Amino acid sequence: MLTVMGAIKVTQKGQVVIPAEFRKKYGIKAPGHVLLAEREGHLVIMPMPDDPVAGARGMLKPKQPLAVSYAAFKKEEMMLEGEENE
Repeated sequence: MLTVMGAIKVTQKGQVVIPAEFRKKYGIKAPGHVLLAEREGHLVIMPMPDDPVAGARGMLKPKQPLAVSYAAFKKEEMMLEGEENE
C-alpha cells in the first residue's frame, strides 16, 4: 500500500529537500545519506542506518533452516548418484 506523505520540489540540479518533520520522524541526520529504491514503480526514500552492514542483517532470511536445506540437497544428490549407477 502506498501512502502519500507530501510533495517536495526538485531543483534544477535534481536535488530534493526532505521536510524537517520527516527527517525528525525517521532519524535522518544532515549531512548524511538516505537509500533510494524503486518498489512496484514508485521511488522510495529510506533512512540509511549508521552501520549499513548491521542494518542489512536479516534482510535475506532463508526460507528454511540451513540444516533442512542441506539435508534435502544431500538426499537429492544421493538419488541422482543412484540413477547414474544404474
